[in-house]
Amino acid sequence: MATEILVNDGGAPARILPFTAAAALTAGHLVNVTAADTVTMTASGASGGMGFMFVDAPSGGNGSVITGKGVILNVAVTGTTAAGTLLSAGSGATATGLLHPIGALTDTAYAIALEVVTAGDAGAYCKVITI
Repeated sequence: MATEILVNDGGAPARILPFTAAAALTAGHLVNVTAADTVTMTASGASGGMGFMFVDAPSGGNGSVITGKGVILNVAVTGTTAAGTLLSAGSGATATGLLHPIGALTDTAYAIALEVVTAGDAGAYCKVITI
């Protein structure tokens, strides 16, 4: 059974949009738009994440991306987080598409952790609220 990504849309501030996947993508991973008008997982240290994969998508196939602020989602993370931690794709992230606790003031925050995740849970899903 697939991971349930959308926890609560808070009265529909979320938008679920169709895109073509540049590569195989996993639900709950942060993605950005490529120059070829497809989506790919956001690289570690990069900004420009535009939303999270709502469902898994095969390379070249259609996939849905969920965007919006104030949406509660289960997203893929790495590193130790505590509830209330700002999460980014920036400094210290070890894998593309995973959020990580803010490592530098220049990192772009995408969400706030709503639960604890330990370092041993790399790639685990964490309940977050998007910002």
